Amino acid sequence: MADGECLMAMYRNVALALEGGGMRGAYLAGVLDVMLDNGLQFGGYSGTSAGATHLCSFLSEQRERNKRLDVIHSADKRYMSWRNMIRTGEFFDYDFCYNQIPRVVDPFDFEKFRENAAVSDFYAVATNLETGEGEYLLTRDLDKTEDMDNIRASASLPLMSHIVELNGMKLLDGGIADSIPFEIMAQKGFEKQVVIVTQPEGFIKKPNSMIPLFKILYRKYPKFIEAARTRHIRYNQCLETLDEWCRRGTTFRIRPTETFDISRLEKDKSKLVKLYDMGVRDMKALMPSLMEFLEK
Repeated sequence: MADGECLMAMYRNVALALEGGGMRGAYLAGVLDVMLDNGLQFGGYSGTSAGATHLCSFLSEQRERNKRLDVIHSADKRYMSWRNMIRTGEFFDYDFCYNQIPRVVDPFDFEKFRENAAVSDFYAVATNLETGEGEYLLTRDLDKTEDMDNIRASASLPLMSHIVELNGMKLLDGGIADSIPFEIMAQKGFEKQVVIVTQPEGFIKKPNSMIPLFKILYRKYPKFIEAARTRHIRYNQCLETLDEWCRRGTTFRIRPTETFDISRLEKDKSKLVKLYDMGVRDMKALMPSLMEFLEK
């Protein structure tokens, strides 16, 4: 076996589900790189917002690509900036993020992604503005505009992004409807879930202070406004469910072991590197217990 290679282990009956959280995704990057180092593959995948974007590079098996996106490319004003917002109405530049980066700046392995997504279903979670409910968008080929738009819809933050229109649906950030998409994977038949969250133990989500602005900008979509208004309630209930599933042994949770001060739109490279390193450290420490969970 060549240096740096490892045997891949497929756990067909286990799904991997990732929370989002903007630049808190640097934690996901560290965790996923250790999983790649250990050759882990799962029967299904679901990710919300940053969770969906980070799963792309995991499925393309490109170690440290997520780290580069979070630490290096995110510092480019074309990636995210108020200048973009003023110029285009989008905080994240569409062409740079979904065309220039994967095709020119930091080439994405579209073929390897297709290969892995063909054997393990990958769902990017977005919120339907007209229903206020989650849409679980099956994503198989990021070389196709429609599938790349699945990822874009999942990661399009309200108030900072244009509504993504896809297959007759109007979509935005999946976190409004389903921040930690593990229950859906049980509904799809997976016996067990591995869940990566981006908030430490004890976190309690508070009400969204921007709801008055939601009521103005999204007045045509009352169900979306209601979903945003009640998001904190459902999120905190989801954490309780996750605790329960972990206790009964059907779910394995990975979460930051330390508190940290990182904003959703963080640009401080040193903070992002520290969060990535925490993900690496936490996952290395958890590998023996994760393997015991997977092998049961």
